[in-house]
Amino acid sequence: MDQSLKTGTRLAAAATLLLALTACTGSGSPPAGHAGDAATDADSRSKAAASAAVDATGWNGEKYVEPITLTTVKGVGNNFFFKQGETMEDNVLSRYVKDRLGIDVRYNWIVTDTNNAYSTKLRLMLSSGEPVPDVVVWRGDADTLNALIDSGRFMDVTGLFDRYASDVYKQGTELIDDTFLPVTRGGKKWALPILDYAYNDDMVLWLRQDWMDKLHLEGPKTLADFEQVMDAFVHRDPDGNGVPDTLGVALGFKNAYLNWMTDVSWVFGAFGTIPGQWNKSADGTLAYGSIQPGAKQALAVLKSWMDKGYIAEDSALRDETSGIELFTSGRAGAVVSRNWLPDWPFNQLLESNPNARYKPYPIPKGPDGRAGTQGGNPGVNGWILINKEAKHPEAILRYYNFFFEHWANPQVGSEFENGFAEGYDWARLPNGEITHDPQKYPELFPGYADRSHLVEPIYYSLTYEGARIPSLYVNTMAKLAAGGKPETPYEKMTAAVRKPENIEAMNIILEQKEIRLQNYFRGPLTETMALKNELLNKLVNETYTKIIYGQADLDEFDRMVGNWRKFGGDQVTKEVNAWYRATFQ
Repeated sequence: MDQSLKTGTRLAAAATLLLALTACTGSGSPPAGHAGDAATDADSRSKAAASAAVDATGWNGEKYVEPITLTTVKGVGNNFFFKQGETMEDNVLSRYVKDRLGIDVRYNWIVTDTNNAYSTKLRLMLSSGEPVPDVVVWRGDADTLNALIDSGRFMDVTGLFDRYASDVYKQGTELIDDTFLPVTRGGKKWALPILDYAYNDDMVLWLRQDWMDKLHLEGPKTLADFEQVMDAFVHRDPDGNGVPDTLGVALGFKNAYLNWMTDVSWVFGAFGTIPGQWNKSADGTLAYGSIQPGAKQALAVLKSWMDKGYIAEDSALRDETSGIELFTSGRAGAVVSRNWLPDWPFNQLLESNPNARYKPYPIPKGPDGRAGTQGGNPGVNGWILINKEAKHPEAILRYYNFFFEHWANPQVGSEFENGFAEGYDWARLPNGEITHDPQKYPELFPGYADRSHLVEPIYYSLTYEGARIPSLYVNTMAKLAAGGKPETPYEKMTAAVRKPENIEAMNIILEQKEIRLQNYFRGPLTETMALKNELLNKLVNETYTKIIYGQADLDEFDRMVGNWRKFGGDQVTKEVNAWYRATFQ
């Protein structure tokens, strides 16, 4: 078995890790939201801090005795929700971190992260000589990650991780093979991984179930079946408005055909390749998925869908987030995306159409019985880069350690047993039961601007969702899908906030584990990639778009492949395979 694909086998180690967590996280702190208890707890910590030994950084084992400042930057997505009066700079989490850890997080700048605004701002920061904050967090394309590393503004974190990362964090990285490969240069690690739940980014087919029922359609098993479903969505007026304004599937491939919200890779996967990544060939070498013969077959399918009106004419102008709006606005009846969409953005569909229903289905198979999608991430959701001039480079690790040890898998009686903060992501009913439903109990969630979703402060954290143990979510969702009773605080919170469709979607993903095709190249940009990637990617994407829109015939694909190889692709392929042999063979 290849080293890079051992992630699934490591999940069996989860039980050991969870036992370790139990030993590490039982803080016995009172539940958040009780002012008297919180004050008593804070006073106890202050007294302990005064008497505890303080190291050279000012840390006494619990917090910085004299608060330190940690600067950063932020791209805020449209899934960030705040209570009235709170902002990214000042909120319940930022105040808690300053009080509990002595870390005052300040922002050099914040942007609304649409149309790659965060990536653009980061690159401008590097090119303009603008001051770099103590910490930069990135999740996204490898080119931006490499630009950050290659800027020379950030430090080697190898020793920092070895010295300051907690056992829980280190054990989490060990569940995933070769976690640090994408940020390793000359044996040194240049960024810290932000761990994610295993299989969290894998794809499933979502269909408008109310349309399926109205039109008496069955779930598609093959691409041919799916085309029949799309044809019905387009021509049989599923929304009942008497206007031919509905689409088969929501797509947005302005940025890439392999993307995180309106994935197209599964169409290619039906023909044995995944575009935009390095797949393994029959002879064991790595080959770029975008130029394989199966990609040509997939483009023929996508062109036919465009010709038949199954996909929007402006799909090539839409990025992932504007692509998904075709589904959430009620125009399209299908989308292939991640398991957690019922949490967001499917809430937007229900806001505009409370009677709408959606349901997950397996990825359809191609003509020869194959199915395939991108493999999601291998348990890593982003990277933390630390300014080599930072006064307290260890602070981000202490921050992350805290969330691993207290938030990731909270124990009974701990301060995060029910959620982050009462009145934000949880509330207590008069009978003592816990609720996570602001719509049903609005009086218990004051200050909400919109009650269609929870205000979840954990998303404001520097590490996105506080901390995640790769195996925990998938194991919990599998247990719930099998009818198991939630027992631990984490399982109870998951059962309370995850919708049944979300649980069903994760179960489908696990049942189709074998179709998840990982990217075998996870190293830094090769020498030729650094010089030619922009040109090669533009060549592929422009050719794909011309073929889909009928601006070029299908044979243009073969001409593109020849040019791709001639303009640097062959050399990139040699370099990728040299890296693969040196790393794994």
